[in-house]
Amino acid sequence: MGKLSFLLAEDYIKPKIYFKSKQVPTVNTIYTPEDHNNFSGLEHLTQLLCSPKGFIVNAFQIDYYQSLPRLIARSLKHIHSFKKLYILGPELSLSILKRSTKTIYEKQVLDYEYINVEQNPDFVTNQCITLLEEGHILYILPETSVCWKPNLLTESSKISHSLCSTLLSQQVKVSILASALKNESEKVIIFPADIPGTYTGDLESRIHQQSETLYRLFDSSKADE
Repeated sequence: MGKLSFLLAEDYIKPKIYFKSKQVPTVNTIYTPEDHNNFSGLEHLTQLLCSPKGFIVNAFQIDYYQSLPRLIARSLKHIHSFKKLYILGPELSLSILKRSTKTIYEKQVLDYEYINVEQNPDFVTNQCITLLEEGHILYILPETSVCWKPNLLTESSKISHSLCSTLLSQQVKVSILASALKNESEKVIIFPADIPGTYTGDLESRIHQQSETLYRLFDSSKADE
């Protein structure tokens, strides 16, 4: 009994704690085989999804099936992230996207919100900046620049789609994840994150430099393999 008492006392003094360390989500644990068939560059998305910082998705081409927004929303639920996805675009585009979500189940799974860029430009800009600072995700539709004219650039500046993304990226210092269709196929390329800190000069210069970098990525997606 003495030996038993000693062992019990030792366990009491030095309890053994069993636990599993928190696993960092990986490409293999978040995505399905079908996701790997439909997307390339998923590791770039994973890196930003698991970061506490917000980021921007710059969609160069219309994603009729909302495949990338659906993937992001589903992945956020899978990793229990605090992040939320916001889709930016003109009212007509957002109405079409809303109507395409038909069932209650889809609405629950595809937990994202919409920002109509046809509102006051300053209001939209401030809303986007706040959301990015809070760590959320902005998905900017290709047709956004038609209606949203941020007032942070000079009147002479030509507003293009990527300038909407790079303007916010430089303002809030968050990365841009550009996406495009591979060789006009149905497979979506997710490029490596473009980091705002790699550009120098004044705000307008950095915005244009970053925009040119993004368009080079888009051009590379159209090149033959």
